[in-house]
This record gives sequence, C-alpha cells and structure tokens, in this order.
Amino acid sequence: MRGLLSLTMMSAMLLVFSAIAYPVTVSVAVASAPSQDPISRYQQRFDQIQSYQVVMRSSSTTEASKIIRYSYKKPGYVRMDFTQPHAGAVLTYNPDSGKVTLWPFGLGTLPVLTLSPTNSLIQDERGHRVDRSDIGVLLGNIRRLQREGTTTTLGVENLSGRSVTYVSVVGAKAMVVDGVHRYDLWLDNYYGLPAKVMSYTLEGKLLETVLMDSLIVNVRFPANFFTP
Repeated sequence: MRGLLSLTMMSAMLLVFSAIAYPVTVSVAVASAPSQDPISRYQQRFDQIQSYQVVMRSSSTTEASKIIRYSYKKPGYVRMDFTQPHAGAVLTYNPDSGKVTLWPFGLGTLPVLTLSPTNSLIQDERGHRVDRSDIGVLLGNIRRLQREGTTTTLGVENLSGRSVTYVSVVGAKAMVVDGVHRYDLWLDNYYGLPAKVMSYTLEGKLLETVLMDSLIVNVRFPANFFTP
C-alpha cells in the first residue's frame, strides 16, 4: 500500500478556470500592503476556521489517481476515507499520540495498523506525510516560495459554479519548496481556501493536480470521528 498519500494530503492540498483577466504581478515585498497579497488573505482565513472536510481528487504522471474524503480538525486531527485507490481504506492521525491508525480494508475489519507518520507504507514517492497534509501546511509552503519570488493574480473565474481567484506563485531563480518551483492556484472566493492546485518543478514539469470539491468548513464532527 505504498503511495497511499500525496500532495493530495496537502492539502496539502486540494480546480480550473478560464477567462483570465489582465495579470497583476505582486512581489512578496508587498508585506507593507498585505491586502494586495491574496495568499496572505487566504492564510488569515485558514487561521480563523477550526475544521473542514473536502473531497480531494488528485492526478499525477507518476502515481495512480486518488479520490479521498479528507477531514481535518485543529490542532491537527486528520481522517482520510479512500475511494480510489484502496477503496474503503480509512486512515487517521492523532496529534496527541503522534500516531497513524490504518484500516486497510475499512473500519471494523482486520488488520488494524498503528504506524508512525514517517513510515514509508503511508508516504508517497515524494515523502508526503499525513501529519503535514492539511491546507495550512500547503499555504505555508506557498508563502515560503513567495519569498523573493513573484505572486501574479490572473483574474476571477468560474470553476463548476464557484467564484475563484486564479493566482500563480513562482519561486525566485532556482528556489524550490518540497520539490515545487511554481504553484498555480484557484482560490475559492466564498470559503477563502484553495479549490484547485497545480504544482510544477523547476524545469516546468507538472507534478500534480489536486481538485477540492464538496468543501465544508467548521464541521462539527462526532466525538469519536477521528478516533473510531
């Protein structure tokens, strides 16, 4: 079951639009005017929410496509319900114990595995980990890439009926974060969170595309949802 995770977790990770408006390039140096930096605004939005749930669909050139219902609650509880691949598998992460619990064949079935988040069984080829898979981590990586790089707002678009802002972030010179030199993001204007993310290498090769559907924020999960 190697490769159970990917940038899909980064959430992360989780969205395409057309009709690109006139681009406006904003350097990260706009810290003095944060209203011009959309990533800062969306980071603030993430800081305000307590939980979310989303259906993530990811595709890449090196791994099988994934469909996962991803649930997150601060300060770091994670649950992943897999549809593709490994249909029925459930994985949880408990920040109190620092452990991952995996039901490869579904809840209520054996075996039940207790693992470290660093275990290669539950990492992808790029080493993505479940304990660093939420949207906050993704936004943090993007903000690191912004340093001395460029942030270009390409316009407001429509993605499957959702109003989104299309933004491209490119690192300075040869800078990469988690193997990524450029992110193209479509940011949901209602929820203030990513709806689609595409990541690229320094050479311009597409690494992964993540779509985030059915987003719900501030979910009141059942008491044992993350520790079934």
